[in-house]
Amino acid sequence: MRVRDIMTTPIITADEDTPVIDVVKDMENLGIGSVVITSKGKPAGIITERDIALKVLVNDRKASEVKAKDVMSTPLITIEPDTPVEKACEIMVDRGIKRLPVVERGVLVGIVSLRNLLSKKPEYVRKFYPVVRVLASGWTLDRLERDLTEAKKFLMMGDMDDYKTQIKAVYEELKDLAGYYTDDKELSETYSEFEQLYNRREELSGDEHRTLLDRVLRKLRHITHWRKQQSISSFASGVFWFRDHRYSSGKELRLPFKRRR
Repeated sequence: MRVRDIMTTPIITADEDTPVIDVVKDMENLGIGSVVITSKGKPAGIITERDIALKVLVNDRKASEVKAKDVMSTPLITIEPDTPVEKACEIMVDRGIKRLPVVERGVLVGIVSLRNLLSKKPEYVRKFYPVVRVLASGWTLDRLERDLTEAKKFLMMGDMDDYKTQIKAVYEELKDLAGYYTDDKELSETYSEFEQLYNRREELSGDEHRTLLDRVLRKLRHITHWRKQQSISSFASGVFWFRDHRYSSGKELRLPFKRRR
Protein backbone atom coordinates (compact mmCIF):
# COMPACT_ATOMS: atom_id res chain seq x y z
CA MET A 1 0.00 0.00 0.00
CA ARG A 2 1.33 3.44 -0.99
CA VAL A 3 0.74 6.89 0.46
CA ARG A 4 -1.34 7.88 -2.57
CA ASP A 5 -3.78 5.08 -1.70
CA ILE A 6 -4.72 6.60 1.66
CA MET A 7 -4.01 10.36 1.38
CA THR A 8 -6.72 13.00 1.59
CA THR A 9 -7.22 15.22 -1.45
CA PRO A 10 -7.71 18.00 -2.41
CA ILE A 11 -5.62 19.73 0.21
CA ILE A 12 -6.55 23.06 1.79
CA THR A 13 -3.86 25.76 1.69
CA ALA A 14 -3.44 29.40 2.68
CA ASP A 15 -0.83 32.03 1.86
CA GLU A 16 1.74 32.85 4.55
CA ASP A 17 0.38 36.41 4.88
CA THR A 18 -3.18 35.23 5.58
CA PRO A 19 -4.48 36.36 9.01
CA VAL A 20 -4.80 33.44 11.42
CA ILE A 21 -8.46 34.30 11.98
CA ASP A 22 -9.16 33.42 8.33
CA VAL A 23 -7.25 30.16 8.67
CA VAL A 24 -9.34 29.29 11.73
CA LYS A 25 -12.57 30.04 9.85
CA ASP A 26 -11.52 27.72 7.01
CA MET A 27 -10.74 24.96 9.49
CA GLU A 28 -14.11 25.38 11.19
CA ASN A 29 -16.16 25.61 7.97
CA LEU A 30 -14.44 22.63 6.35
CA GLY A 31 -14.15 20.51 9.49
CA ILE A 32 -10.39 20.05 9.20
CA GLY A 33 -7.60 20.14 11.77
CA SER A 34 -4.80 21.66 9.71
CA VAL A 35 -4.01 23.95 6.80
CA VAL A 36 -0.82 23.89 4.71
CA ILE A 37 0.76 27.35 4.40
CA THR A 38 2.39 28.37 1.12
CA SER A 39 4.98 30.98 0.20
CA LYS A 40 4.94 32.12 -3.43
CA GLY A 41 2.82 29.09 -4.24
CA LYS A 42 5.22 26.59 -2.67
CA PRO A 43 4.44 24.67 0.55
CA ALA A 44 6.35 26.29 3.41
CA GLY A 45 4.72 25.19 6.65
CA ILE A 46 1.58 23.89 8.33
CA ILE A 47 -0.82 25.26 10.93
CA THR A 48 -2.66 22.86 13.20
CA GLU A 49 -5.18 23.39 15.98
CA ARG A 50 -2.30 22.89 18.42
CA ASP A 51 -0.29 25.71 16.82
CA ILE A 52 -3.23 28.09 17.22
CA ALA A 53 -3.82 27.08 20.82
CA LEU A 54 -0.18 27.34 21.92
CA LYS A 55 1.04 30.26 19.79
CA VAL A 56 -2.04 32.47 19.69
CA LEU A 57 -4.54 31.74 22.46
CA VAL A 58 -2.09 30.97 25.25
CA ASN A 59 -0.14 34.16 24.49
CA ASP A 60 -3.37 36.19 24.38
CA ARG A 61 -2.70 37.36 20.80
CA LYS A 62 -5.48 38.55 18.49
CA ALA A 63 -5.99 36.05 15.68
CA SER A 64 -6.95 38.88 13.33
CA GLU A 65 -3.57 40.55 13.85
CA VAL A 66 -1.34 37.49 13.55
CA LYS A 67 -0.24 36.17 10.18
CA ALA A 68 -0.04 32.51 9.26
CA LYS A 69 3.73 32.66 8.81
CA ASP A 70 4.15 33.78 12.42
CA VAL A 71 2.64 30.62 13.92
CA MET A 72 3.09 27.91 11.28
CA SER A 73 5.27 24.88 12.01
CA THR A 74 8.29 24.91 9.74
CA PRO A 75 10.30 23.50 8.00
CA LEU A 76 7.56 21.43 6.44
CA ILE A 77 8.12 17.69 6.42
CA THR A 78 6.67 16.16 3.25
CA ILE A 79 6.48 12.77 1.59
CA GLU A 80 6.11 11.50 -1.97
CA PRO A 81 2.90 9.73 -3.04
CA ASP A 82 4.62 6.45 -4.00
CA THR A 83 6.25 6.05 -0.59
CA PRO A 84 5.14 2.88 1.23
CA VAL A 85 2.64 3.48 4.03
CA GLU A 86 5.03 1.76 6.47
CA LYS A 87 7.65 4.44 5.74
CA ALA A 88 5.12 7.22 6.31
CA CYS A 89 4.30 5.65 9.65
CA GLU A 90 7.98 5.55 10.64
CA ILE A 91 8.47 9.22 9.75
CA MET A 92 5.43 10.31 11.76
CA VAL A 93 6.49 8.31 14.81
CA ASP A 94 10.13 9.46 14.63
CA ARG A 95 9.25 13.13 14.13
CA GLY A 96 6.30 13.13 16.53
CA ILE A 97 3.87 14.51 13.94
CA LYS A 98 0.38 13.49 12.88
CA ARG A 99 0.21 14.92 9.35
CA LEU A 100 2.43 14.64 6.28
CA PRO A 101 1.75 16.81 3.20
CA VAL A 102 2.23 14.79 0.00
CA VAL A 103 4.32 16.41 -2.73
CA GLU A 104 4.80 15.12 -6.29
CA ARG A 105 7.33 16.88 -8.54
CA GLY A 106 7.20 19.95 -6.30
CA VAL A 107 3.39 20.13 -6.41
CA LEU A 108 1.24 19.64 -3.31
CA VAL A 109 -1.21 16.83 -4.16
CA GLY A 110 -2.63 15.73 -0.80
CA ILE A 111 -2.00 15.06 2.87
CA VAL A 112 -1.74 11.86 4.86
CA SER A 113 -2.82 12.02 8.50
CA LEU A 114 -2.75 9.75 11.50
CA ARG A 115 -6.45 9.10 10.91
CA ASN A 116 -5.74 8.03 7.31
CA LEU A 117 -3.09 5.60 8.52
CA LEU A 118 -5.10 4.02 11.32
CA SER A 119 -8.27 3.68 9.25
CA LYS A 120 -6.36 1.58 6.71
CA LYS A 121 -3.79 0.03 9.03
CA PRO A 122 -5.37 -0.25 12.50
CA GLU A 123 -2.55 -2.55 13.59
CA TYR A 124 -0.29 0.54 13.60
CA VAL A 125 -2.08 1.95 16.65
CA ARG A 126 0.61 0.54 18.96
CA LYS A 127 3.29 2.45 17.06
CA PHE A 128 1.64 5.76 17.95
CA TYR A 129 0.05 4.82 21.27
CA PRO A 130 2.29 2.21 22.93
CA VAL A 131 0.60 0.34 25.75
CA VAL A 132 2.17 0.80 29.15
CA ARG A 133 2.64 -2.57 30.79
CA VAL A 134 0.71 -2.49 34.08
CA LEU A 135 1.33 -5.29 36.56
CA ALA A 136 -0.53 -6.33 39.69
CA SER A 137 0.99 -4.57 42.68
CA GLY A 138 2.75 -6.38 45.51
CA TRP A 139 0.00 -5.20 47.84
CA THR A 140 -2.63 -6.91 45.69
CA LEU A 141 -0.67 -10.16 45.64
CA ASP A 142 0.03 -9.90 49.37
CA ARG A 143 -3.65 -10.60 50.04
CA LEU A 144 -3.45 -13.80 48.03
CA GLU A 145 -0.24 -14.87 49.73
CA ARG A 146 -1.82 -14.47 53.17
CA ASP A 147 -4.95 -16.31 52.14
CA LEU A 148 -2.90 -19.21 50.81
CA THR A 149 -0.81 -19.25 53.98
CA GLU A 150 -4.03 -19.54 55.96
CA ALA A 151 -5.19 -22.33 53.64
CA LYS A 152 -1.95 -24.19 54.38
CA LYS A 153 -2.67 -23.96 58.12
CA PHE A 154 -6.05 -25.66 57.58
CA LEU A 155 -4.31 -28.31 55.49
CA MET A 156 -1.70 -28.99 58.16
CA MET A 157 -4.46 -29.36 60.76
CA GLY A 158 -6.28 -31.85 58.53
CA ASP A 159 -9.29 -29.53 58.17
CA MET A 160 -9.94 -30.32 54.49
CA ASP A 161 -13.35 -28.65 54.32
CA ASP A 162 -12.03 -25.24 55.40
CA TYR A 163 -8.92 -25.79 53.27
CA LYS A 164 -10.95 -26.40 50.12
CA THR A 165 -13.23 -23.45 50.86
CA GLN A 166 -10.19 -21.22 51.26
CA ILE A 167 -8.41 -22.32 48.09
CA LYS A 168 -11.66 -21.91 46.14
CA ALA A 169 -11.83 -18.23 47.19
CA VAL A 170 -8.18 -17.72 46.24
CA TYR A 171 -8.66 -19.50 42.92
CA GLU A 172 -11.59 -17.27 41.96
CA GLU A 173 -9.72 -14.09 42.84
CA LEU A 174 -6.52 -15.21 41.13
CA LYS A 175 -8.49 -16.11 38.01
CA ASP A 176 -10.09 -12.66 37.98
CA LEU A 177 -6.73 -10.97 38.47
CA ALA A 178 -5.07 -12.96 35.67
CA GLY A 179 -7.92 -11.94 33.36
CA TYR A 180 -7.52 -8.29 34.33
CA TYR A 181 -3.70 -8.03 34.18
CA THR A 182 -3.36 -9.73 30.79
CA ASP A 183 0.25 -8.56 30.30
CA ASP A 184 1.39 -9.87 33.67
CA LYS A 185 3.24 -13.06 32.71
CA GLU A 186 4.39 -13.89 36.23
CA LEU A 187 0.83 -13.65 37.51
CA SER A 188 -0.43 -15.80 34.62
CA GLU A 189 2.17 -18.47 35.36
CA THR A 190 1.24 -18.49 39.04
CA TYR A 191 -2.43 -18.77 38.18
CA SER A 192 -1.77 -21.62 35.74
CA GLU A 193 0.17 -23.55 38.38
CA PHE A 194 -2.46 -22.98 41.05
CA GLU A 195 -5.21 -23.92 38.60
CA GLN A 196 -3.67 -27.37 38.24
CA LEU A 197 -3.80 -27.84 42.01
CA TYR A 198 -7.39 -26.57 42.22
CA ASN A 199 -8.70 -28.73 39.38
CA ARG A 200 -7.19 -31.84 40.98
CA ARG A 201 -8.14 -30.95 44.56
CA GLU A 202 -10.42 -34.00 44.97
CA GLU A 203 -7.91 -36.58 43.75
CA LEU A 204 -4.69 -35.34 45.38
CA SER A 205 -3.41 -36.74 48.67
CA GLY A 206 -2.56 -34.46 51.59
CA ASP A 207 1.15 -34.67 50.83
CA GLU A 208 0.57 -33.82 47.17
CA HIS A 209 -1.52 -30.81 48.19
CA ARG A 210 1.30 -29.58 50.44
CA THR A 211 3.92 -30.02 47.71
CA LEU A 212 1.95 -28.12 45.06
CA LEU A 213 0.77 -25.46 47.51
CA ASP A 214 4.32 -24.81 48.73
CA ARG A 215 5.47 -24.39 45.13
CA VAL A 216 2.82 -21.79 44.44
CA LEU A 217 3.48 -20.01 47.73
CA ARG A 218 7.23 -19.74 47.05
CA LYS A 219 6.59 -18.19 43.66
CA LEU A 220 3.94 -15.83 45.03
CA ARG A 221 6.14 -14.71 47.94
CA HIS A 222 9.02 -13.98 45.59
CA ILE A 223 6.85 -11.89 43.26
CA THR A 224 5.14 -10.09 46.16
CA HIS A 225 8.40 -9.14 47.88
CA TRP A 226 10.02 -7.87 44.68
CA ARG A 227 7.00 -5.81 43.64
CA LYS A 228 6.60 -4.21 47.04
CA GLN A 229 10.17 -2.99 46.77
CA GLN A 230 9.61 -1.78 43.21
CA SER A 231 6.38 -0.02 44.22
CA ILE A 232 8.29 2.06 46.75
CA SER A 233 10.84 3.04 44.07
CA SER A 234 8.04 3.78 41.59
CA PHE A 235 6.29 6.04 44.09
CA ALA A 236 9.50 7.98 44.68
CA SER A 237 10.18 8.43 40.96
CA GLY A 238 6.59 9.12 39.93
CA VAL A 239 6.62 6.26 37.39
CA PHE A 240 3.97 3.68 38.20
CA TRP A 241 4.18 0.18 36.75
CA PHE A 242 1.98 -1.51 39.34
CA ARG A 243 -1.70 -1.08 40.12
CA ASP A 244 -3.91 -2.30 42.91
CA HIS A 245 -6.97 -3.90 41.33
CA ARG A 246 -9.28 -2.59 44.05
CA TYR A 247 -8.53 1.04 43.25
CA SER A 248 -7.84 0.89 39.52
CA SER A 249 -11.24 2.11 38.32
CA GLY A 250 -12.37 4.42 41.12
CA LYS A 251 -15.62 2.44 41.32
CA GLU A 252 -16.88 -0.21 43.70
CA LEU A 253 -14.55 -2.96 44.81
CA ARG A 254 -14.41 -5.58 42.12
CA LEU A 255 -12.77 -8.34 44.11
CA PRO A 256 -13.26 -9.75 47.59
CA PHE A 257 -10.31 -8.87 49.79
CA LYS A 258 -11.44 -9.64 53.32
CA ARG A 259 -9.65 -12.59 54.85
CA ARG A 260 -11.09 -15.11 57.22
CA ARG A 261 -10.04 -14.63 60.80
